[in-house]
Amino acid sequence: MCRNTMTLYRVVNPDSLGSYTELLCHQPTEDRVDDAQALPRLREWALAVLYRTEERFGMYQIAIMPLNPRGNPDENAFHDLVAEDTEVIEDYLCWSGCSELVPAGER
Repeated sequence: MCRNTMTLYRVVNPDSLGSYTELLCHQPTEDRVDDAQALPRLREWALAVLYRTEERFGMYQIAIMPLNPRGNPDENAFHDLVAEDTEVIEDYLCWSGCSELVPAGER
């Protein structure tokens, strides 16, 4: 049984102190939360999801998160891992509405 999920969140008001995230999509995965090799697969999945949607220009957060017992992303457990200094798989995408604005390799 999968215990983690790939997540794609829209960052709402990214340039303000009141920013927050809104879950757009998640898909269970066998990847571990701390598996650095999972980031390219996560990025590829997130871009494929964005290509299929009507999402417009914006910033998006991607992460591999633990699942809660109901099968949803467990944000509290994820934040607990961060607080424990566990390496987690998390990144941000800037989406133009049809492509990524800054490819990951050009940061």
